[in-house]
Amino acid sequence: MQRLIVSILVSGFGFAVAVGCASNSPPAAGLATWDQARVSEIAAQLSAATDAWQLTVRQENDDRLGSGTAEEGFDLRNKAQVVSEQARSLAGHLKAGEGRDQTYNPFRSLKEVVDDADVDQSRAELDQPTIAAWAKVTNLMRQIKPYYER
Repeated sequence: MQRLIVSILVSGFGFAVAVGCASNSPPAAGLATWDQARVSEIAAQLSAATDAWQLTVRQENDDRLGSGTAEEGFDLRNKAQVVSEQARSLAGHLKAGEGRDQTYNPFRSLKEVVDDADVDQSRAELDQPTIAAWAKVTNLMRQIKPYYER
């Protein structure tokens, strides 16, 4: 009887560990206290800012993007579109009431593409409106990040 109970407990513990390890989001220790309304507000502002940045990137002269090659110009324009789509997705999930655990992966996807775009943005010779629009995007990313990552 004791062997059966121990076996059940060990099996249950193993299952709990496996489920815990399968989680996609890190533990919430050290993060900003979750505020659904505030995070949703930041995400909505971020979505609008990424749309504005995408518009300014589209208006840039091709030879000012990257080192002047058409491929690099296309790459930054493509990244601008993806950043905008990812931000819109995150804002939509948050507006629908999804919390941190449900929106962690969309946040991570957005963060990765923003980091990539930041590298491309820094290599390009861009007009002031594009630089200012990007500064708004990065400022809002800094505001939302503490809710998801340290």
